[in-house]
Amino acid sequence: MSAVLESILGTEARKRVARVPDLSDLPDNALLTDKQKSLHSGFSVEAFKKWRREGRGPETIYIEGRPRSTVAAYRAWLATAQRA
Repeated sequence: MSAVLESILGTEARKRVARVPDLSDLPDNALLTDKQKSLHSGFSVEAFKKWRREGRGPETIYIEGRPRSTVAAYRAWLATAQRA
């Protein structure tokens, strides 16, 4: 993030700036949110919600009621989605 942007946004806003996750740096059991999957794939968060309801998205687990996918499940889903 540029120094100008940091000075405009401040520390708290800088913490909220979403970053595309680098899957190569994450272990297979790391958990991804819909927002992280969206940033990585280019699909919308709403698309992941819809696919989850339809049983078409990556395998999902719920942590305290919040949907998450492991990196391994997300990678497997991406591989099958790319072949389709």
